[in-house]
Amino acid sequence: MLKISSEYQKLTPLWIAVFVDILGFSIILPFLPFFIAEFNVSPIIIGLLLSSNAIFAFFFGPILGKLSDKYGRKPFMLISQAGTLLGFIILIFANNILVLFIARVIDGIFSGQFPISKAIIGDVVPPKERPKQMTNIGIAFTLAFLIGPAIGGFLSPLGIMGPGIVASILAGFTFIFTTFYLKETLPTKVGIQEWANSEQYSQSFEDVPMITKEFKRKKLSIWKNKRTLTLLVQYSFIVIAAGIFQTTFSLFGGLRLGLNAQTIGILLSLMGVFQVIFRTFFFNKMRNRLGDPKTAMLGLGSFILSYLLLAFVSQTWQLVLILFYISFSGATSRGITIGFTSRSVDYLNQGKIMGITSSLDNLSQMIGPIIGGFLLSLSGNLPFALMLSGLSILPFIISFQVLKFGFDNREMHQLSETPQFLIKTQPQK
Repeated sequence: MLKISSEYQKLTPLWIAVFVDILGFSIILPFLPFFIAEFNVSPIIIGLLLSSNAIFAFFFGPILGKLSDKYGRKPFMLISQAGTLLGFIILIFANNILVLFIARVIDGIFSGQFPISKAIIGDVVPPKERPKQMTNIGIAFTLAFLIGPAIGGFLSPLGIMGPGIVASILAGFTFIFTTFYLKETLPTKVGIQEWANSEQYSQSFEDVPMITKEFKRKKLSIWKNKRTLTLLVQYSFIVIAAGIFQTTFSLFGGLRLGLNAQTIGILLSLMGVFQVIFRTFFFNKMRNRLGDPKTAMLGLGSFILSYLLLAFVSQTWQLVLILFYISFSGATSRGITIGFTSRSVDYLNQGKIMGITSSLDNLSQMIGPIIGGFLLSLSGNLPFALMLSGLSILPFIISFQVLKFGFDNREMHQLSETPQFLIKTQPQK
């Protein structure tokens, strides 16, 4: 069993859900060349196959997240997992490219695990600890990408059926585990009084201001929240730059350094191992020493330089060092930024805002190959490096404004970090 954090055991189903979802995807990556030969399609079609999941997740992720704000986290987590399971089962019987597309599209439609998992963290974890737990999602993600391709390669003699069966079994286990062990966390479902008096908020229910539906409609809109909009702009530029780099890194290594697929795979694994080690042993010490805003600022500033250094790469060892630097930048900024975004909205909008951040992730995966492919078609490394570095400047500048928001994990628990607007309601039976 994947165990990321001992502080919030109720989050264990989330780590398993994210891990299995990404593992099921990454397990088929070694089969991409096989798809081209077996189904007699072009690499462009395979690219569309991979992006089809992100396209549908872009539209349906926020919908599922918003529905979980209204009807509960657990039912829509289970619906999302059931859709993922169905997609993997279809993968078992994929004998043509159309069936593969159907499998990936279905998984994209039911892409609620990420936004709902992050919304549950927003429900359960104190605001000042959310960046840490959001970062743990990145650990589960990275571990899955480290293990998945290796499992896929081991199962390659069985064809696509082998990974499909393994992924289906894992998805089925996750569905059962979630059914029995994931507890509902949506405040309006568990009861506002119980939630407000819980250990992480410790706020007397009688002291919580009541609001009318009209007040809620006017005051709690994400699109009227300047802090939230600022953080969404910052996160958008972060993930677009990351999407360009991640989706075209293999092309960069092949075109600029002549690296083969095996070497690129090793480099990606080293990058993942570095992230896991850093997040496990050093990340929390750094954020406790510097505070979350300055830790994120350090990472965002590092992105500018680390991406720019790609312009001067001529040897593989140089690329390895830069990959570690880029991994450091992401590990110190991305999870914290998501945590800040969660903290900028009330409990009524956790699912919605996390759905929006997941859509931004998917958008970056869609446009990344297009922009990165064009940049790498130009002469030299400089255009590619300048674009990534340039996209990273605005998030760093915005971090000075975010510094004023007071989202510091080292501060004493303050009233401003508690839910500001609550509605008295009884637990729904």
